[in-house]
Amino acid sequence: MYTQRRPDGRLRGRLGELKSVSCLLESVASGHGAILLVDGAPGIGKTRLLSAAEERATHHGFSLASAHADELPRPLPLAPLFSGLDLEPPGERPARASASQGHMLACLEKLAVHTGKLAARGPVFITLDDVQWADATTITALRELPTWLAEYPVGWVLVRRMGMRQPSTELLFGEWEHLGASRIALGPLADDAVVDVIADVLRARPDGRLLAMAHGAAGNPLLVRALLDGLHDEGGVAIAGGRARLLSEQPPGQVREVVHDWLTRLSPGARHLLDVAASLDRLFGVDDLADVLGWSNEQVRPALHEVVAADLLIIVETDVLAFHHDLVRQSVADDVPAGVRLALRGQVARTRRLSTALAATLKIDRRSAAEGGSVKVRHPLQWADECAGPQRAVEAWDALTGTERTVAELVAQGLTNREVAARIFLSPHTVSFHLRKVYRKLGIRSRVDLTRASVHCERDRRSGAMTSPPTR
Repeated sequence: MYTQRRPDGRLRGRLGELKSVSCLLESVASGHGAILLVDGAPGIGKTRLLSAAEERATHHGFSLASAHADELPRPLPLAPLFSGLDLEPPGERPARASASQGHMLACLEKLAVHTGKLAARGPVFITLDDVQWADATTITALRELPTWLAEYPVGWVLVRRMGMRQPSTELLFGEWEHLGASRIALGPLADDAVVDVIADVLRARPDGRLLAMAHGAAGNPLLVRALLDGLHDEGGVAIAGGRARLLSEQPPGQVREVVHDWLTRLSPGARHLLDVAASLDRLFGVDDLADVLGWSNEQVRPALHEVVAADLLIIVETDVLAFHHDLVRQSVADDVPAGVRLALRGQVARTRRLSTALAATLKIDRRSAAEGGSVKVRHPLQWADECAGPQRAVEAWDALTGTERTVAELVAQGLTNREVAARIFLSPHTVSFHLRKVYRKLGIRSRVDLTRASVHCERDRRSGAMTSPPTR
């Protein structure tokens, strides 16, 4: 498992977040309790921000209590808070439930009294990292103690990982935000901050290829750092004259270790979904996933929600998805055994051919039945192999979605992708995605074929005639 080395240089790209920390410290220093809630995806720099906040608090004379919750449950209630405050809990935990409630109250009172005594001597700064792992008693304490100590100069910073289904933690953060606590969500680093991180770690400015590879981390600090450490250790970067030059396009082992750690926290269904997604185009639809997985869209949704909440996939627009980090996409694809990867890609190609041919076959069969006749068609895959591109495009045109049809019609009129994007208020990248789906569904390869298909379709609509697929 990759362990990040000691940070080099100052915290980059977090001026707004550090300002929120400063506001908290100022409020507490004036004699009032305050809470800052921090949400963030895995590797986004939550712990690094917390360390910077603790350094500032210590510099301003605050008493510091730094705690973290463990993924493995601790045997004693409120263990993170007692550990952070360097305090022993009051006696052994009783066995009976009624006595346990009394013991819980005694624990809360001891924590409150001890913190109050510290606050009487000066402001106190309490931090708790990984709140998503906190046990029920600690969650209760985090709900009660700040209220009891509201008139004391005590500041709280609670940090949790996004994407973890922890209703109690979500409820806790929601309640405190409703009561006026400040809340920030850590986002990806900006491009200039990534350049600064590279310069801090490698002591050199990156060349274009290294910077492009670092952009595959999508601003995730842990991925950026794992990439740089790995390239340095594996000889994938050369440093000379203050410039860092990329020598290897292959993500190093440290990146794969980070991704593997993230994937182990997912359900088996979510991991399988990512394996399939890594075999698709960079932009893909929910229907693409469902087709290859053999699941209904309703079956796809829970696993999809899980990977989106974990910040591994992002929603580009309705039902259009992409990996958030190219480095994650490449690592997932590389970790799939070669035979499985080949089979998945074959299934992707087969599913695309089948969906195109089947849509056209069913359309013609329905038209024939409506006219009182019957048409015996070949298996859709056989027809897909034999049909010419533009002719099949005429049959499948009406199978396009509304957005795909709009894009196809504008492109057929001679507009560029950028002009289409401006016309229908989408990004050029998204227009390219829809255009690729149009090509795939119509069985064509070029704008010329698309224009020809559009002309054929319009002519056939006017004449009311459609060409049938070959019969036996």
